[in-house]
Amino acid sequence: AANVRVVGTLLSRTGYTVIPAHSGPEALAAVAEQAPDLILLDMMMPGMDGFELLAALREIPGLHKVPAVFLTAAQDRDLLLRAFDAGAVDYVTKPFMPEELLARVDAHVGLKLTRDRLERVARERQELVNLVAHDLKNPLSSVLFATEMLQLPDCKPERAPRYVQIIHESANDAIGYIRTYLESQSRATQQPTTQSADLRG
Repeated sequence: AANVRVVGTLLSRTGYTVIPAHSGPEALAAVAEQAPDLILLDMMMPGMDGFELLAALREIPGLHKVPAVFLTAAQDRDLLLRAFDAGAVDYVTKPFMPEELLARVDAHVGLKLTRDRLERVARERQELVNLVAHDLKNPLSSVLFATEMLQLPDCKPERAPRYVQIIHESANDAIGYIRTYLESQSRATQQPTTQSADLRG
């Protein structure tokens, strides 16, 4: 309880949102309400220990990529290796230096937020590609139809201007779609983004 209070106070003063949990079940209930950006947990706890808790957390959809850092008094090499095998990204030994703990928390939260941002950008770009492909399908199909009609040996000369008009209008539509999407993407990248870092420990 004392460690939870000390760590929570330290991180809260630094600007993090901290939701303390004093047991494994309490931690599982907390993350069920909102996914954290980082999980701090002790290696040795009564009842459900840190390894069991981390395994349970990894079974929750959306939490398998959330970085977990162990706070531990253990110096046993096998225990530390077991922590990494369980999915921890780092550990801090107790008694800890506040500067060290904050540096590690900042680093792992920063990496997590960067990864989230890159995944979001990749997802948005894929959605944009799908949208552009869908909207370009009709005008390009019209261009293909008109050019095929113009290439027919029995294409009537009086129909040629109409097919040329179809090609011209469809090409303009396609360029308009592309210009609209490029402008929307440009506005999106220019808008400032704010991110909050929630911490559950």
